[in-house]
Parts: sequence; structure tokens; C-alpha cells
Amino acid sequence: MKRRFIQIIFTIFLILINSEIFAQGIPRSNGLGLRLGFWNITNHPTRISSINYGKDAVVDISGAGVWLYFFSRVHNNWFLELNLGTIGGVHEEHTDYIIGNVETTAIVPFLFGVRHDLLSPKLPTSLQPYFTLGAGPYWTSSIKTKNQFFMEVEQTIDSELKYGAYAGGGLNLLITSWLALNLDLKYHFVEFEFEKGYSGLEFGMGFSVMWGKKQDIFQIKEIKLVVKDIYPAYYQFYNTYPIALVSIKNVAGYPIDVKIKSNIKLYSERQKESGYIRIERGKTKDIPVTVILGKRLLQSVRREPAVLDMEIEARAGRTLKKSISAQIIVHSRNAWNGEMDRLSLFVTPDDEEILTLSRGIISEKQVLNSSELKNFNKARIIFDELKARGIHYHSDPNIIFYKDDRVQYASETLELKNGDCDDLVVLYSSLLESLGINTAFVEVKDPQKDIAHLYLLFDSGLLPNLGHLISSNEKYNLKLSKQRAKIAYNILRRMGIPKGLLSYHGYGEINPIFTNGTPEGRFLNRTVQIYIGYPKEIVEDEE
Repeated sequence: MKRRFIQIIFTIFLILINSEIFAQGIPRSNGLGLRLGFWNITNHPTRISSINYGKDAVVDISGAGVWLYFFSRVHNNWFLELNLGTIGGVHEEHTDYIIGNVETTAIVPFLFGVRHDLLSPKLPTSLQPYFTLGAGPYWTSSIKTKNQFFMEVEQTIDSELKYGAYAGGGLNLLITSWLALNLDLKYHFVEFEFEKGYSGLEFGMGFSVMWGKKQDIFQIKEIKLVVKDIYPAYYQFYNTYPIALVSIKNVAGYPIDVKIKSNIKLYSERQKESGYIRIERGKTKDIPVTVILGKRLLQSVRREPAVLDMEIEARAGRTLKKSISAQIIVHSRNAWNGEMDRLSLFVTPDDEEILTLSRGIISEKQVLNSSELKNFNKARIIFDELKARGIHYHSDPNIIFYKDDRVQYASETLELKNGDCDDLVVLYSSLLESLGINTAFVEVKDPQKDIAHLYLLFDSGLLPNLGHLISSNEKYNLKLSKQRAKIAYNILRRMGIPKGLLSYHGYGEINPIFTNGTPEGRFLNRTVQIYIGYPKEIVEDEE
């Protein structure tokens, strides 16, 4: 019966070991516990029997004691454990109220072993079954005493050091991350015998106190700062562009979900969450870190360091959090790193002051919206108004050890009435954009010198064939006129007309035959006129 019971226990543990069950796992790396144990070491059942109202009696305490045990994590769910216990049992017989035979048995095991928690931290449960086995010395002692009429007749003391092994399992019930209740069931193979001598089944219950580092389910491998310098004018850009990449490695034996909450102290409106990202077991993944920056950032008046705080949260049944931080630099609200595609972020067409100014100027000049030159006329009027207000060029101040350029917002330039080239084009662009005229910046660099010039393009709204309405380009038209005349001259020469009888001229825009105010007139002015007459010498002879 006992053999079959042990076989059933081991079969259950083997099934659990090979199953795909997941649980929360012991969170701490070390623990010390105290456990009461019950183990029949006397080969007598625990009982008290009496006859004749206690005149004759038999008292049996089969075996009870206490264990002190220590465990330490080796890897994941594997632990080394050390068990020190003492178990005692008593068998007593007395007749006529006189103690007759007394047998006292004690065992002091000192055992080393390993423990494997069967369930990994995937399922949020506080019940943690485990399997354990080990071996070590068992110090045994037996004292047998025979008494008769209050006189000691015989006493025998046997003491021996035996070796053996144990195997079994149990259950830990987690109360907190540092305290657990314990139920334990072991079979001791003393002298490596299955049913002989002291070999037998032991049941224990107690508690353990745990400490040390919690079991990791992920590791932070690296923090890669993508953006080390924060420019306030770009704050909307940072809301979607990653500030950093955090490399997370899954060290658990199962997939985990990881998310990162991030913010920049004093500058973020609130925390930004990356959302949960699945990382398979043993894999490493870069998780992008973004932040939410608001207009509070635009109040920065000087270059100063700031702290990017990140809270990494992983879940797999239980939740594990880690916090990290990195230092970045926040520049002043007027700082610009020189990248041309970022200069447009300083353009503020929706600024109330800019809107009021641009619309007031145009309404005062009464520009016709039906005219083909409406955009050009608006741009010319705005330019003339800025000139009339005395807004002029003024270079930026020199700041020692500061390589970034300084760009004024449009309202600042209006107030100061001066600025360098980037300040003036930002002002002009803001005013035109507020009127619905698209603009673009163009940087022209001198290949021979370390200097560059900044120009502003705006949409004139004209088709290419109407370009002459803005600029006649007299030199080009004169050259084109001469080329047309020369083509006609060459054709006549190839027809055999002597060179001395031909001449050609190009007049460009000088003295047009037809008006340039209509498409038909401009078309006829692009033709070649051929004049036929007598040579000058023949005319004089006839006279």
C-alpha cells in the first residue's frame, strides 16, 4: 500500500514537470524557513491506549520535530537548499501504573539538495508547487530502557551515522514577496533503502522569509539616445519622433509584453506610453521612446541639461517595473541647429499679431483678388511695408562655445525691428503664409568660403508662360531675338543668296511691332520679319 502511494506521488510530480503550466514563481532569490515535520521513525502508529482505567497503557508518538531550511536561487526556477532537522519518537508501556519499557528514538538529518519550482511566472497565482530531491547524513540515536518496580533493570543506547537520500515535493503559498507559507511532503531513503529501518514518508508545514533580488524577466541591455539635444521650436516633431531606443532582452522562459513610460522633467505635459510590445523568449528588441512636449518648452531662455525619465514595465502574469534615466540638453527657444528643413518650424502664420498685421496691410492697399498678379502684388506690398517700418538687417550676437544659430520668431523681429537673414526671412514667410501664400527656404553656399546665404521663395500663382508679367528679362529676350534672325539669315544663304545682299538684326523688347499686352501680340512678336529691297548702290545710280 505504501509503495503504491509513493508511486502515485512521483507520477503526479513527473506530469507537472513536463506540463506547460505557468505561474508567478518565487520572486526573491534567498529564503530561510521553519517547518514542523511528522515522520514515523518508531514504526508504531501514534496512539494512546489504556486498559483498566489506565492501569495498563501504551503510549506511542511515532515521530515529530522541527526543520530549519535555507534556499538560494541558482538559475530561474532552480534553487539549492540546505535542510537541518531533528525528529523524535517515543514508545512507552506500563503495567499497574508502573512504567515498564520505554524506547526513545531521534534522528538529526543534515541534507543538501535542489528544488525546482514547477510553475514559471506567467499565470498570476500565489500557489507555487515544487519538486525537490537531495541527500546527506542522518544521525540516528535509540535509547531503550526496561524498568521493574521502580528499579532500572536494563538500558541500551544505540547511535549511528547513516547516509541516505530524499525526494518529494510541496507547495508554497505566497503572502507577500518576502513571506510564504509552506507545505512539504518527502520520502526519506535512509541507507538508500525503500521500506527498511527509518525510511518513510514525512509531512511538514511551516513558513519562510525571503530576501534578495527579485527574479528578472527582462534585462536592459542598452540605451541609445537618438536625440541628445532638444530644440524647443521642434517640440511638435518630438511628439512622434523617438528620443531614444531602449534595448530590452527577454530572460524569461516565455514571451513577455513590455512598454515604456517616458517624460522629460519640467518640460513634458504628461507621460508618454509606447504601448505593449511582445518580445519572444531569449530575444532582444529596441523599443522607441517618445515624449509629449508642450508650450512649456517654449519658455526656455537658455541652454541647460535635463533628465529623460523612463519607466519600463513588463508583464507576464505578474508585473515587473524598472526605472532608468538619461541626460539630454534643452536649448533656448530661439536655438536652431542649422538644418534647413527645421527652419520652417519657426514660421508662425497663426500668430495673432502676424495675422492682424498682414490682413490689415492688404485690406488697406485693396489688392484685387481677380488679378493674375495678386500673390505677387501682396508679396510686394508686404515687403514695402516692412521696409517702411524700418526693419533692417542686424547680425546675431556672438555666444562663446555655442555653435547653434539664433532665430527670432516673427513677433520678436517686429518688436526689435531688426534681425539677420534667417530672422528676416522667417518674418517675411510668416506674413506671406498668413495670407495663404506658400513659401520655401533656399540656402546657397559659397564653395570657396565657409559662408552661406538664405533666400525665400514664394508661390506667385503664375503659370510659366506668364512669367514675363513679373520680369521681362531684356538681355535674354535680346539674345533670343538675334538667334531667331540668324536662323532665317542662314536659311537664305543656303538658298544661294549672296552674303553681300543679306543682313540680320535682333531688337528684343525694343520697338515691338505688336503689343505685348495680349497673348496674340506676344505670339506675333516672337516671329521673324523679312524686308526685301534694292541695294543702296543701285538706288543711287538710278537717281
